[in-house]
Amino acid sequence: MAADYDFIIVGGGTAGCLLAHRLSHSAAKPSILLLEAGTNPSGDYLRAPFHRYTPAMLRPDLDQGYTSEPEPGLDGRQIAYTRGKGLGGSSILNFGVYLYGSGEDYNRWSELVGDESWKWESVKDSFHEIEDYQFNTAFAHKHLADPSGNQHGRSGALKVGVPPLLERGVEEQMEAVLREGEKLNLDPNDGDPVGVSIFPSSYGKEGRTTSAIAHLVDSPANLEVWTDAKVHQFVWEGMRVVGVVTGDGRKGEFPCRVPPVSYDHFNVRVGAYISTASATKEVILCGGTMDTPKLLLLNGIGPRAELEALGVQVKQDLPGVGKNLQDHVMTFMSVEVDGKSNDRYSFESNAALVAEAEKAWAQDQSGAFALHQSAVWGGFLKLPALDTYPEYRALPREHQAFLSKAAVPAYEFCSNALLWPPGAQLEPGNTYVTFLAFLMNPQSEGSVTLKSSDPEDKPVIKLNYLTHPYDARVMREAIRETWTLIAENPSIKPTIRKTLCGPASLLDEDIDAFIRATAGTVWHANGTVKMGREGDEMACVDWRFRVRGVKGLRVADLSVCPLTTNNHTQATAYLVGKKAADRLIEEYGLGR
Repeated sequence: MAADYDFIIVGGGTAGCLLAHRLSHSAAKPSILLLEAGTNPSGDYLRAPFHRYTPAMLRPDLDQGYTSEPEPGLDGRQIAYTRGKGLGGSSILNFGVYLYGSGEDYNRWSELVGDESWKWESVKDSFHEIEDYQFNTAFAHKHLADPSGNQHGRSGALKVGVPPLLERGVEEQMEAVLREGEKLNLDPNDGDPVGVSIFPSSYGKEGRTTSAIAHLVDSPANLEVWTDAKVHQFVWEGMRVVGVVTGDGRKGEFPCRVPPVSYDHFNVRVGAYISTASATKEVILCGGTMDTPKLLLLNGIGPRAELEALGVQVKQDLPGVGKNLQDHVMTFMSVEVDGKSNDRYSFESNAALVAEAEKAWAQDQSGAFALHQSAVWGGFLKLPALDTYPEYRALPREHQAFLSKAAVPAYEFCSNALLWPPGAQLEPGNTYVTFLAFLMNPQSEGSVTLKSSDPEDKPVIKLNYLTHPYDARVMREAIRETWTLIAENPSIKPTIRKTLCGPASLLDEDIDAFIRATAGTVWHANGTVKMGREGDEMACVDWRFRVRGVKGLRVADLSVCPLTTNNHTQATAYLVGKKAADRLIEEYGLGR
């Protein structure tokens, strides 16, 4: 059976759910089909702040299960690359941090793609339309976090804020770092993220807000959702994509009206068996940085030589599809400390306390599950000597000019993370402090390619972390600076009992060995279907999100990013969905 719609959105992830919401609520009420390869998420670990890090580890059913090829810069290790599978996509599994990035990121984006709407002033307005910013949550710690001094959105669907209370130890650690001369940033979402902040997160009183919770609950009748719908093929008329075919005959499923506080949302009623859907206007791919290029390649859109080698009929030779993969590299560091430092381990290792907290959360979203792991704090910082590094001086001048801007950080650190390595046993009465270092503005590039022409095969992912000399140098310095800031801090060092995870010393060779053994991803991959100007042979989509040389097909997810933004890229994914919706509503006159 076939079904006809105005627009088909392939991928019910962070950007896809928002795009479906925006189009379906436009004045013209076009018919929308949203296709998601996964299920409707339900069950354990999905909403409480205490479980901020848990779904990525304990819900493999909600993960695509991807793994990189052996990494040349990491002693040949393979990196597990978690990608959300289910309505909400990676907003189900991510760590919830909600940061815009630097205003300079978007000014640069605008230059690279030739479109004024990507400039910071326009982007800022788009962010405000997306969010429901909870200003009152910062009241208890206004001296450390206060977004009320800047304009933020209150009428959007996505709940954003900082926790109303801080766990014991957070304030003391932050103040210890600030005493060492770092700048306090009360609102890192003001366009300049540089400084030390409590990071806003996509949490409200009810807990984690995924893109599905924000955008699909109480959806209108003109939006239809199919789950367990993995798209394999495009339907073509000449060079126009006019529909899609799922991998098997499957059931159409439709979301029912349910209270937004329930995570067992999207109860479904079963429709007819349908495997083909037609789009009278457009198909929009929102599969994400790994799956969108895979789907394009399977359907003959990509580098000619690669496709022909696999026996895939070439529809459009686009050399950039699957290339330009970039990501933020990170490392965990953790120390065992005196038990007076915080209440983390005394709570987590006490089964009775955890059971009591679980009951309180289930009853009214209160108790220890609402407090523990609710705060992530850290900073986006410069390296004062960056311009003296030979690795920096070897960069193209336009890259140096961007990196030298005051609001562009070199690295990020964050603290108050989970015990690392997980399951580590501490001495009775002790606790832990875990902190991370992240590389910003990576120069290394990886790729996503096909293993074969079989759509059931997973993509071949080459991350190529730290293969560029600039990345290797800045990551080394980021670890050195972060360890010094936390573990060597005069107020924190006396409480440390032993290192759980960290470099053997701060000598270059020991830091480099630590990186090779432990560095991994924070799942911010982007750029594999890059947006760019006419004439950029590696650009795959134009500033209108249209796939070059193909009609009726657009891409709206993090794969379009022409640069890696200085943030946790959840917010950027929402932004891409919003910008694509704006463009489609304008072009098709859906707003009137």
